[in-house]
Amino acid sequence: MKKSRLLSFAAALLCFAYTFTSNSAFCRAVGTSVKQDEINGIDDTVFCITRPDEAGLTSKNASDFGLSADAADNTQAMRAAFDYCRSHSGTKLVIEPGIYHFSPEEDIYLNRLHDVLIDANGAEFIFSTPHYFKLYACENVELRNMIVDWDWDTLRLGSLVKIENENDTENTLEIEFTELDEVNTDIPLLSFMQYDPVDLVAGVHGSFKIYSPFVDTSCIRKVEKVNGRPNVLKITHSGALDYFRNDEVYLLRHYIYGAQVFNTVEESSNITFDNISIYGACGMGYVFAYGSHHYQILNSYIGLRPGAEDRYRISTTADGIHIANTNGYFKLDNCDLSFCGDDILNVHDDMFYIESIDRSRTVMKGTVAIKIVEPGHTLGFKNMSLNDISYEANVADITRNGYEATITLTEPLPEFITTDILAYSKTRASANYVLTNNYVHETKGRGFVMNADNCLCEGNNFYRTCSQTLQSRTDIPTSHVIEGTGAEHIQISGNTFTECNFGGRGDVITVESLLNGERIDNTPLADIRILNNEFNSCYQPPVNADNADELIVFDNTFRDCEKLQIGEHCKKTAVSDNKFLPKGDCNADGSFNISDVVLLQKWLLAIPGTDIADWRSCDLCRDERLNVFDLCLMKRKLVNDIMNSSLVTAN
Repeated sequence: MKKSRLLSFAAALLCFAYTFTSNSAFCRAVGTSVKQDEINGIDDTVFCITRPDEAGLTSKNASDFGLSADAADNTQAMRAAFDYCRSHSGTKLVIEPGIYHFSPEEDIYLNRLHDVLIDANGAEFIFSTPHYFKLYACENVELRNMIVDWDWDTLRLGSLVKIENENDTENTLEIEFTELDEVNTDIPLLSFMQYDPVDLVAGVHGSFKIYSPFVDTSCIRKVEKVNGRPNVLKITHSGALDYFRNDEVYLLRHYIYGAQVFNTVEESSNITFDNISIYGACGMGYVFAYGSHHYQILNSYIGLRPGAEDRYRISTTADGIHIANTNGYFKLDNCDLSFCGDDILNVHDDMFYIESIDRSRTVMKGTVAIKIVEPGHTLGFKNMSLNDISYEANVADITRNGYEATITLTEPLPEFITTDILAYSKTRASANYVLTNNYVHETKGRGFVMNADNCLCEGNNFYRTCSQTLQSRTDIPTSHVIEGTGAEHIQISGNTFTECNFGGRGDVITVESLLNGERIDNTPLADIRILNNEFNSCYQPPVNADNADELIVFDNTFRDCEKLQIGEHCKKTAVSDNKFLPKGDCNADGSFNISDVVLLQKWLLAIPGTDIADWRSCDLCRDERLNVFDLCLMKRKLVNDIMNSSLVTAN
């Protein structure tokens, strides 16, 4: 949609008179061994991410350090190669094509690398332990052309199971591992996620059962073998699984959290991942945290190994990409992302409760996620309605006992800062991110969680997600770490959503703020724009927004979708020029009837002068083509609609 049209629309409504001043980092002059990518964000903001320019680099082969496809474990060789790069800035590390095995007992560090390009040339790295790569205090580093997978023979990441002999009275059921010949009773049973028994993807239309014994540790009471059936286990449980039913199919995860393939932390900056494929990972795919900034993932893949989709049913066992408490400036472009065990992408910063304040009012305690607050940071404060409190404090010191933190401040707190208040680090802000041209599909968790400021989400294709496809949210549970400090300036434009929220676990686009599961009456989310998107056959409300100040829903097309839900807590809302088309509405007149059937039939017969106004509404088979099968389904729908209308009239 042209910007002038949007501005005209906003001006006509006499609201959204808004000027956004970018705090983005503009591009700068760089040296001869560095090139930079200019990235256009929301409202014409610009920031740049630098990469090493290989024309000015010196090549070094990883095989010189012992990296070999014949080795049982290449961990030490890889570490030696990275050590060389650390002491030789301006290196291009070349890895020859091949399959390399790794069994590290701790992470492989890429620490303090500068101006380094690592080109794997399509090499595959197979891991058998949950320890991967950690980028620590790196600057201007690029990794490209690499495949990472898991050694499934060492530990399966997940297995398809079918429910049999479910007995509510005895709290027992049997699970058949449909793709295994034999299974032992010690196989980890961490989380059950319902799968479609035909398509074998997350969720059944309108249903998505999930239960995680790794959270409810008292759930599984006993696991036994079943005589004569080596691939079946009998489970005695607490009653928590009584709502499972015979013949239902689940993906059973054997591993969830604890590792990240690429963990980018500690002020690392200007980091690029290009053409990276993750086929299987014991944990998350990418993590960016602890002040890292200016980073991007391009032309990459997280999903099932091509050709092995019938053997390995999960890619990452947790989030595909997790961003928390960074210093922002991120781009995700032209990536194919699917089959993750949790969210595809989660961008947020954390808050915490002030649990106590000492008499001197310079020491406070709380449950604080690791490294979100450090000495020298500035703290901001919010009340329980997420209103900002006009006060800042500086951190002098912090000590920890696990997540329990004692924070010493440089000055005493004023009396109006109490224990019924939230605090967060203003030094960390994961803002300024661009999510473009990605394909997100067939996944259990949320698609994009956009819980930080200044986001452009544009030109993406979302298909058959099981939970919320896009979400901007602040959730305040009293017993957990708090994700999200509020979000402003989110533009969702030019995207396509098809069959999203298939399992019915939420809405397609959700904008909300919660306190212990209940929506608050304030608006910590602001300037949310949903523009020029297409929603096709989505199974929950395509937009469910509350707690938003300045919400635009404009010029979108909704085909065979439910109505929008705009909550009472939204302020200065503008909803206009949206099209709601029923399934089969070939002539795009807003209704489905015999004229649409006749139009498609004439078009299929190639009668001159016959034009389809909206071909997607005619694509009842959802296969991106129009043929006689769509016509048959359309005729059946017409008959059913007439019969249902007659029944309503008769009643």
